[in-house]
Amino acid sequence: MAYYRTQHRSRGVRLTHMIGTPVILAGMPLLVVKPRVGVPMLAGGWLLQIAGHRLFEHNMPSTHKGWITYQLTGLIHVCEQYGQLLARRSQRRTARRGRARVLP
Repeated sequence: MAYYRTQHRSRGVRLTHMIGTPVILAGMPLLVVKPRVGVPMLAGGWLLQIAGHRLFEHNMPSTHKGWITYQLTGLIHVCEQYGQLLARRSQRRTARRGRARVLP
């Protein structure tokens, strides 16, 4: 995970992965059921992630070092990003509710 994080430091590449990874995951089962939908989703998700690496990190994805390992690591990384996003949202809501209360 530590190496993976060093390859995903910029906000732009993390954003492209937060969009591209779910698109890829949704496209995988559709490859079998509806290939006309699944293939473009899979290709689009990958292109989005590769573009993110090239534009924001100026490198290529590390998938050539181990397809399964890096796919699982990428999924874990994106799940962590969504978890952090939801935690910050929850903290902001809690803070707003606390300010809105009128104490007797």
